[in-house]
Amino acid sequence: MKALRRPGPGKRAVAPVVLGLLLLPVFLFTPFFPVRFAAAFLLMLILSARAYSGYLGRHIRLRRRDRELREFRHEWVSVELLLENTGRLPAFMLSLRDNPGMLPVVRNNKLLCSLRPRSRIVLQWQGYCSERGIFQLGPAQVSAADPLGLFPVALAGGGQTRLFVYPAPARFTEKSPGGLPLGKLLTPNLLYEDLTRRRSIRDYRSGDEPRRINWKLSARSGSLMVNEFEASLAYPLVVFLNLDPLEYPLRKRGAQMERCIEAAAALCLLASGERQELGIIIYSPRSAEPVELIKPSSFTLIPIMERLAALERTGRHTTGGPVAAEGIHATVNATVNATVHGSTRAMFDRGRGLPYGTRLVYTGPDLGDDDYRILHNLRARHLSLEYLIMDERSLAPLVPGNSRRYPMREQGYELV
Repeated sequence: MKALRRPGPGKRAVAPVVLGLLLLPVFLFTPFFPVRFAAAFLLMLILSARAYSGYLGRHIRLRRRDRELREFRHEWVSVELLLENTGRLPAFMLSLRDNPGMLPVVRNNKLLCSLRPRSRIVLQWQGYCSERGIFQLGPAQVSAADPLGLFPVALAGGGQTRLFVYPAPARFTEKSPGGLPLGKLLTPNLLYEDLTRRRSIRDYRSGDEPRRINWKLSARSGSLMVNEFEASLAYPLVVFLNLDPLEYPLRKRGAQMERCIEAAAALCLLASGERQELGIIIYSPRSAEPVELIKPSSFTLIPIMERLAALERTGRHTTGGPVAAEGIHATVNATVNATVHGSTRAMFDRGRGLPYGTRLVYTGPDLGDDDYRILHNLRARHLSLEYLIMDERSLAPLVPGNSRRYPMREQGYELV
C-alpha cells in the first residue's frame, strides 16, 4: 500500500503558525511569569498539534480492492476502498470521499469515521451503470486533522479503478439452421489434429514428421517416441456489427444502434457459454479504422466485450452510406453494377478470409436484395449466413439465397 499524496498545507494552517510566531517573543522576552507560562502552554499546543497532524498524514493508507471492474448496463456496481491507520496514535474525524467520475447515479460514496491505532475500515459504495462505456473512478480524497482542528490534512490517492460497462444483457436462443455444432467436434480425419491437445504416445514409424517426436520421453526410453493429438473440427461464430448510421433510419437511430450492439454482445455470450471460438467484425465508417476485426479464437470474449463497451454512444456519424459494388470478388461480377451498402462490401471482403464452417451472423439494419445476393456467394466458402435485422417492418424469414433472417425487438431482454 502506498502513502497518500499530500497537496500541501491549507489556508487554515496559516493562522496557528502566525500565532506561534507572535507567542515566541512573548515567551522569550516578557518578564512576567504567568504571561510566559501561558505563552509556553499555547506554543506547546500548537507544536503538538502540528506534530500530530504530520504524523497522521504519514500513517494513513488508502487502497482499492479492484483496479478493474466489469458490469452490464442498467446494473449496479459495487466499489470498495480500504482506509487504514498504520500509526500508533488514533485518527479522529476522518472524512473519506471517492470520486465517481462520470457515473451519473451513486450512493454512499462518502464516509465519516475515526480509526484506532493499527485499525482499518472498508468503504463500499455503489454506482448505477446507466450508460455503456469505460469510466474512471477516483482518486479518492481523505480529510483529517489534529484533535484541536488547527492543522487540517487533505490527502488524495488510492489510485483509480477502470469500470467497463458492457451492453445491456439480452438473450438470443435461436440455433443455427444448418445444424452446425457449437464448440469443437471430434473427427477421425488427421488433417484436423489439434496440436495443443495430446492424446497418446506411440513408437516412431517411418514417415512421421520430426515435429511430432517427443524428445524428452525419447531420451529417457532410448527410442524415438511420437506424439498423437486429438483431431477436431471447429465451427466458430463471427458477428458482423454494422454501425454505419446512414444505413439506419433517422428516427430512433441512436436507440437502434445501441440495440444492435446489445445483440452482438448477446451472440458472443451465447458462443462463449457453448465453448465456441468467436470473433467480431465492426463496421464503423467514422472511426479511424472503418473495419475492425477480432479473429475467431479461444479467449476472445473479454477483448470483444471491452471493445463493445468502448464504442461511441451517440451514434452520430457523418460518412458512409451506399456505395458502388466495385472491387468485389470476381464471383459476383454479374452484380457489380448494382448499388449496395458499404457494410455489404466490408462483410464480403472480410468474410472471404474466415475459417471453414464459420457461422457468420450479420447484426444491423435491413439490407437490400442485391446485398443479400452478393453475400450469398460467401456460402461457396462453406460459411453459414444468418441475419439479425433491426427493422420495424414485417420481414420474410428467408432472404435471397435461403439464409435465415430474424427480426429483432427494439427493447426487452429477448432479442427475437
